[in-house]
Amino acid sequence: MNDENHQQNNDNPIGSNDSKPITTSSETLTNQMLSLTNQNDVTNILNLQTEISSINIFDFIRLKKQYETNHMLSHFNEYSSQKYNQMSGDFEKHTKMLKEMKKDLDYIFKKTRNLQILLNEKFQIPGISDQYNGEDEEDED
Repeated sequence: MNDENHQQNNDNPIGSNDSKPITTSSETLTNQMLSLTNQNDVTNILNLQTEISSINIFDFIRLKKQYETNHMLSHFNEYSSQKYNQMSGDFEKHTKMLKEMKKDLDYIFKKTRNLQILLNEKFQIPGISDQYNGEDEEDED
């Protein structure tokens, strides 16, 4: 009888209206594997994986923001360095120019005072000598 059933199964095509569904070896293996696993354990594992993946997403977002911030700060530092070098050169030039101008003005005021003293001695204008002596004292402070 076994041989007859075996022959009938071989004679029937796969799509025939047989009341018994034919199970393949992969389905059999899958069904046996599913019967070995505990559904609670599988659920717990899936929940843990979901939590870990959400943590990884947050870490990724945080790292991405840190990278962007670091990039912007690096760009700002480079820009600041360039501007500092440019401004320090300009500042040095302006400082030298101001020192030269101060020397020139000191020389001009010295010559002006000497001329005023000579004119005062020559023409003897009253009250002018006191005025210039007072300014000299203020300049010395």
